[in-house]
Amino acid sequence: MNILLTGGTGFIGSYVAMQLLSENHTVTILARNANKVPAFHTIPNVQVLEIGMTDYEKITQLLQNQSFDACIHVALNYNDKSAYDMLMSDTAASIYLASECAKYGVSHFIYTSSTAANDSVYGNPSPEILAGGCHVTTRCKHDPHSYYGATKAATENFLWGITGATGMRVNVVRPGYTFGNPVLNGAYTQPDRRFHDIAKNIKQGKDIELVKNDGTQFIWAGDLAKIYTAVLNSSFNKHTYFGLSNCFTSWLDVALTAKQLCNSQSYITIKDLGWSDKPIMFDVSDIERDFGYSFSPYPHIAQHMEYLLSL
Repeated sequence: MNILLTGGTGFIGSYVAMQLLSENHTVTILARNANKVPAFHTIPNVQVLEIGMTDYEKITQLLQNQSFDACIHVALNYNDKSAYDMLMSDTAASIYLASECAKYGVSHFIYTSSTAANDSVYGNPSPEILAGGCHVTTRCKHDPHSYYGATKAATENFLWGITGATGMRVNVVRPGYTFGNPVLNGAYTQPDRRFHDIAKNIKQGKDIELVKNDGTQFIWAGDLAKIYTAVLNSSFNKHTYFGLSNCFTSWLDVALTAKQLCNSQSYITIKDLGWSDKPIMFDVSDIERDFGYSFSPYPHIAQHMEYLLSL
């Protein structure tokens, strides 16, 4: 298939691009900086165009002049100065792209949302979630607590409207904390610095403080990319999938892995804030049911920490 991919020079997007290429798809990447990852220019069946998400005229011209089977939208236009700024920078840009895709014959649109569409669960879980045993499912209603979560939830709802009005298939992937080494030379790792900071402090033998029971369902970027291509190859419409592993991993587990790898003398202090021993979990049974996938973050966490410790 001929795939239009936004955000393909970013961390998650670069993994998605390489997974698509491994499955013999042709990929056109939209990027604010076409030279951000120079290695892409040396790979067959991929082109990188310098088109940002708010370059509306260029997006329309591209879709008028080239035919795409599907669009995978990974790019994030993050601007949390105000609710309006977040709405206009991300939701409006995403809906413009999706509307133009539908207008010019793209048959399938895959949107990158986030577990943040339900981020109120961490501070004030809804009765619906609590009744489910502290599990968030894709069928729980949106419950954002941040502008980021709100823009993701809003875009999802607009996309359901677009598929209803135009017939273009729309599916959603909601990643959580995604980690991994750069997929190509010169490519990027996750922007969140916590893995990096733990590796740096452990390597330098510095003591670190972590919160008891703090962690998440970390997912390796290579596994997340497989979810995108599984959705792409499916015939589903209006399906939502959490892009997460099947188990909870604490930051203490991450730190202990790094400490063991480099035989560090760092002392780890655990601060108890009263967080429950039973973490809130996101239900990933949908990806197992539909695609046969059940991901664990191991041994990828150790491989990632080895990479960070080597820097």
